[in-house]
Amino acid sequence: MLNGYLLIILAAIGYGALPIFIKWGFNMGLTIDVMLFSRFFIASSLMVFILFVSRKKGFKITKSSFIQLALQGFLFFGCSYTYFLSIKHMSVIITNILLYTYPLMVVLMSALIFKEKISFVKGATLLIAFFGCLLVIDVTNMSGQKISMSGLFYAVVSALFYALYNINGQYLSEKSSPFTVSVCTTIICLFATIAIYPPINVISCHSQLALWTVGLGTAMLCTGIPLFCYQKGLSLLGASRASILSTIEPAITTLLASFLLGETLTSEQLLGGLLIICGGLLLKLDKLKKPYPLNHHLSH
Repeated sequence: MLNGYLLIILAAIGYGALPIFIKWGFNMGLTIDVMLFSRFFIASSLMVFILFVSRKKGFKITKSSFIQLALQGFLFFGCSYTYFLSIKHMSVIITNILLYTYPLMVVLMSALIFKEKISFVKGATLLIAFFGCLLVIDVTNMSGQKISMSGLFYAVVSALFYALYNINGQYLSEKSSPFTVSVCTTIICLFATIAIYPPINVISCHSQLALWTVGLGTAMLCTGIPLFCYQKGLSLLGASRASILSTIEPAITTLLASFLLGETLTSEQLLGGLLIICGGLLLKLDKLKKPYPLNHHLSH
């Protein structure tokens, strides 16, 4: 079980380092299209290579799962695209904290779309997290620093995409293996990137060293390796323990951004981030006591 905890922590470190590589890419003059293409090209190539070498028998796409697989890929691309845009306009720490409002969005969408009742715990959590968001975005301007409205908008949209990604992913898990979902997601993200941004900029990129540093970092260290560690840790610990332990990811990003990028938060913003993280943790603990009925709603 100790190995399981270590694997989940390694996965959290990998995922937590993703925005650091993105910010480095912007600081080195790379554009969004170049970074998205390099990330998804390397990640999808790695997945396809593993597929052919291991001859995964669990890889299967059925007619009933095809639409959900395609949707999952587009949702992840939307999340990634807006996440990159937010980091371009705003600090890594604030962007990553706001991304972790996605569990609260899942609760709200479940209530609005699936008419799921909001329990006392969920209602209290929503209020706590909302207050946390106000502190994080420094609505009273205590720090004297102006928050980018564009960055804030993209961060919220990214969290919304990620919430939908998780909802669809829970439904999809009944039909497809994690490896099948991962392969299809990375390939669809690559095609979506090419459709929006023809890869001519990648060929003409002036800094090939920066391109491959960021590309390998985001694809391998922040996507491939964490994905393997999390899936392996998940099999050793179970979904509940793994999900709860993964909430350390925003804290890891905050530490890395502080040491490597020199980013700082006010005490009020730190408190707001803590409230948001605690809100997500409370929702996961509440889910342990009462199974989440989302699959029941989606199957009808």
